[in-house]
Amino acid sequence: MKLLLPVITTLLCVSFNAQAVNPAGKTILARGTVLALDANSEQQRQLKRRDTVFGVDRITTGERSKAQFSMSDGGLIALKENSVLNIANYEFDSNTQQGSASIELLKGGLRSISGVIKKNGGSYSVKTPVGSIGIRGTHFEVQLVEGDVFLAVWDGAIDLTLENQQVLSLGSDEAFSFAQVTSSGEVFTSISASRVFDQNITSIDSPSESEEEESEQQTATASPDPVTEIVVESNFDSEAVIIADVYSEQQYQTVSDASLVDQIAQRQGVFNYQATSFGVNSSLGAVTDFAMTMAVDFDNGTVPEGEISFSDTGGNWYAAYSGLIDISKLDLAVTFASHGNNKAAGDIEAIFLNGLDTITGNFNLNEINNPNVNANGSFRLEP
Repeated sequence: MKLLLPVITTLLCVSFNAQAVNPAGKTILARGTVLALDANSEQQRQLKRRDTVFGVDRITTGERSKAQFSMSDGGLIALKENSVLNIANYEFDSNTQQGSASIELLKGGLRSISGVIKKNGGSYSVKTPVGSIGIRGTHFEVQLVEGDVFLAVWDGAIDLTLENQQVLSLGSDEAFSFAQVTSSGEVFTSISASRVFDQNITSIDSPSESEEEESEQQTATASPDPVTEIVVESNFDSEAVIIADVYSEQQYQTVSDASLVDQIAQRQGVFNYQATSFGVNSSLGAVTDFAMTMAVDFDNGTVPEGEISFSDTGGNWYAAYSGLIDISKLDLAVTFASHGNNKAAGDIEAIFLNGLDTITGNFNLNEINNPNVNANGSFRLEP
């Protein structure tokens, strides 16, 4: 009997500890190597779609990997490749709609949309190597590069309390929305986003030579911007523009709708969408024979293939594209385009609308050697 008591006590302690750690959220996308280390048990597990994350987890993404999480209060967190995030605390009572959260970015980058905790006045902080970020109901991004911290506020505002207790406020109701804080504590504010926030699509699968070259170019542009410049110059054309400018306010609300994120997490299989309505303009005049398709793989969080085609007096426009489901929008890139016998280039943007039954967006195409020959349009896709 004496021998059994320590065993029973140990089992009870393990059971109690397991129950005491409440879920912080669930994984809605895990591509590549995404690991969670339990701070209590020091056990490591590979995260996959629908897996639970807890308030004691340290989450790591590997090379060419990414992860997205729907938190217990409806907040959203996206981790970039080569990132380390420590969930120090994430508590939310669904009955009282109250809670508190504290997370710490140790490496890499994250993008976050705050949930009910902050909306109801709860404490929500994000720790970085240069200070702690207090948020004021917002959509923001943080990137660590060689000891420097880059900040971008796409919606709302944040307050960064530095180690010297200086407070840096950024956002829509502040003078600046972007900043770089160096490892030595120097602060450089800007009205333009730093190049480190550029988002380019790269495949998780074995890359082609062109993709490897693009990856090397991305690495080269990911170095810190010169700190001698107060305004950080940028070739930025990424998701902030997509969310704030291309999409209407009503569509932006869709991005922060946690119920839509849950639908994405629960849907299984590949769905094929095709155009049900569209509007297209060409620099060469009238357009005919428009067609557009898109395959969405909800199991892997990808858009494995899509095509756009139509004709004008100069010939047939054709574009192939692919991409990822990025929280609740579609992060797409044109992989090949042509107009008649001429090579073309372009971009495409899209989001889910009305749940997952509709995809809306727009595109731009132009001949590479003659950019004045171009076409653009909007579309609505349904299964």
